[in-house]
Amino acid sequence: MRKFTLILLFAMTLVACQRRPLFYAARESVEVMVKVVWKVSVYPDGMKPSGITLFYFRNGEYYMQQTTANVDSCAVQLEPGRYRLYMITQSPEEYGNLEFDNLTDFDKASVTAVETKANWYTRADGEELIVNPEMMAAGVSDEFEVTEAMVDEYQHRMQEQMFTKADDSGAIVNYITIRVPIYPKSIVSQYWVTIYSDNVDVLKAVRASTSGMAKTYELTRDVTAAGEATQLITQWSVTTDDPEKRIGHLDGRITTFGFPNGEVPSVMRDSTLNVAALMIDSETVENYVFNVGDKITSETPPLGYRALYRLIFGSVTAPAIHPPDVAPVGGEGGFDASVEDWENIDVDILM
Repeated sequence: MRKFTLILLFAMTLVACQRRPLFYAARESVEVMVKVVWKVSVYPDGMKPSGITLFYFRNGEYYMQQTTANVDSCAVQLEPGRYRLYMITQSPEEYGNLEFDNLTDFDKASVTAVETKANWYTRADGEELIVNPEMMAAGVSDEFEVTEAMVDEYQHRMQEQMFTKADDSGAIVNYITIRVPIYPKSIVSQYWVTIYSDNVDVLKAVRASTSGMAKTYELTRDVTAAGEATQLITQWSVTTDDPEKRIGHLDGRITTFGFPNGEVPSVMRDSTLNVAALMIDSETVENYVFNVGDKITSETPPLGYRALYRLIFGSVTAPAIHPPDVAPVGGEGGFDASVEDWENIDVDILM
């Protein structure tokens, strides 16, 4: 009787293995390989991100999330259904200056630059001041389907391997039935402002604010959302173009999502660039207001950026600003790219 019971248990186990392999007992699914195709335009320095996060949607509903260090390709087990997925570089928790919303809603997933403040900047009523966003890439797959037939074929082949000898390496070869490519693109652009000035050698530091910028990017729609905010430009460099006439130009660059609603700059937009320039006497501050409108142009972006928005005021022959010709304090001069020294200067800066 004991011998018969053991035989019966063995037979039942064998039948169970034939229906569903032991390593596949959780659910009937098929292995899908997600292939992330990186281009130089996204990571020009050759350094790929240390991780990616994938969000899977099955039959229009959120299905699962996967964070992995396998940034070139990763495998996942998927049940029968119609799928789409999107990816972001790193995981949402790793971005200190970005907030993520609706990540489990394919159509509404978005990322927003967080609000900030500056001691020297006074916001208008209702104005939002945001940080310059961190670099980030995202990508969306085409829709693909996992069918019952695919699952049956996959399980059949995996079952056959259970009763065959492993290859020389000792590993069992996996059968990949579906390959899904994703092409990540940067969602961050560069905003580059140039201002020509005479008496350029009297400038010590510059800082500025630019209004009408997008604060939110819609990850799966690949477009900026409606909300707008103000961004600060605090890092500037100066170049002397005509030493004899003391004419040169200032360059300020920031990262940005671009402009709201996926728009390009137009004459209908009333955004402004407000600039405050500190002179080499460390006392005199000149304020300038530029109406931006349709003066912004789009140019070929640097590698790693989505777009390049260019804004130029003046020229070597016609400078846009004319700072007063003041004398330096203690005979010292020179431009300082940092604005840290401004915090302790008691001046009224109208922005």
